[in-house]
Amino acid sequence: MLATAARSVAVAVIIGWLAAANPERGAARAWVLGSATFFLVPGVLQFWVSYRRVMPMAPYVFGLVDSVALAAAVLAPNPFATIHIPMPLPLRYATFLYFFLFLMQAAFSFRPRLLLWTGLCGAGAWTLRFLWIATRPGVITQPVTSGDSANILASYLDPNYASILKLENEVIVFLLVSAGLALLVRRSRALVVERAEAERERGNLARYFSPRVVDVLAERDEPLGRVRRQAVGVLFADLVGFTTIAEDITPEDVMAMLRAFHGRMEDEVFRHSGCLEKFIGDALLATFGVPDVGKRDATDTLACARGMLAALATWNREREADGLGPLRMGVGLHYGPVVLGDIGSKRSMAFATVGDTINVASRLQSLTRDLNATIVVSGALAAEVTREAADVALLEGLMKQGPRVLRGRDASIEVWAG
Repeated sequence: MLATAARSVAVAVIIGWLAAANPERGAARAWVLGSATFFLVPGVLQFWVSYRRVMPMAPYVFGLVDSVALAAAVLAPNPFATIHIPMPLPLRYATFLYFFLFLMQAAFSFRPRLLLWTGLCGAGAWTLRFLWIATRPGVITQPVTSGDSANILASYLDPNYASILKLENEVIVFLLVSAGLALLVRRSRALVVERAEAERERGNLARYFSPRVVDVLAERDEPLGRVRRQAVGVLFADLVGFTTIAEDITPEDVMAMLRAFHGRMEDEVFRHSGCLEKFIGDALLATFGVPDVGKRDATDTLACARGMLAALATWNREREADGLGPLRMGVGLHYGPVVLGDIGSKRSMAFATVGDTINVASRLQSLTRDLNATIVVSGALAAEVTREAADVALLEGLMKQGPRVLRGRDASIEVWAG
């Protein structure tokens, strides 16, 4: 449709130019403009066929019709012309350049085969029209090549002379341009396919990684760099009593509930510039400050936890309206050093963060049950939120619980809960 629209615009421009530049008047002028206007009709038909998609081979049929019609129109004598022009004389005009408009139209279609076909049709139609003129009585195709220079020049300037050399140049150049454009379009199609595949791959990555990680993977040659240690905020969230709930509903309902829960929590993680590392059943692990350290990673960690609890409260109101029971969630937050990088085998790699900080966040989440709290925050994260001073108000409602010894650790850790 774009190709036929571009072709119609080009024809309209040519009609306007002919109306302004053609010296003929009256019926002769009308004949010229009418011949040019005729080519708007196939353009409209092609547009309609392309829109309705009723004839897949239509571009090839119209390409042949256009070429034959153009060769006839530009070389046929004007029956209303005031001055009789020998039939070979129009061969010297630059009217063959109009065939390149058909190449433009074919290029818009992004079809290499159509470009080659258009080149063959144009060259063939022009050649056949030349041969028809060259075989008319009185037409000269072999000029004088010896003797007096004046006679040689006169033979070339004879209005009945039809130059085979000029025809050969026009046809060869036209075919070369059509072949070159076909190769270019083929390469462009390959680039479009590669771009589409890249976008699809990026979309698939976005289903498993946060937008920050996807952007890094897409924009850098070594996106995640070497294995390194850096401080990050870690959030570990888990539904309370999920096992008991799952026993009373169907497997399909269990999966639907998990998807709804994960979707809402994922939105909050991404909204706060986090990296969703993994789902573990009804639990999830998210990190903040990955892959690059930010200025408010601890603040984003706590803000995400607040946002997740708010999203859960909204979902519970929806569940209550549907006659379903409310859900509870426990969230553990910690801030500290982790080791991050690619783990796995050559066949299957995954980006992950590992270290004691991850384990502490998981243990803090388990502590929410003992403290009857929804959020348990390490003193290290609370101190980092205060240091960042991006949104200290997020600490409101969290009370110091003193040092606690977590399962699997010898040293105690300062804990806040709310």
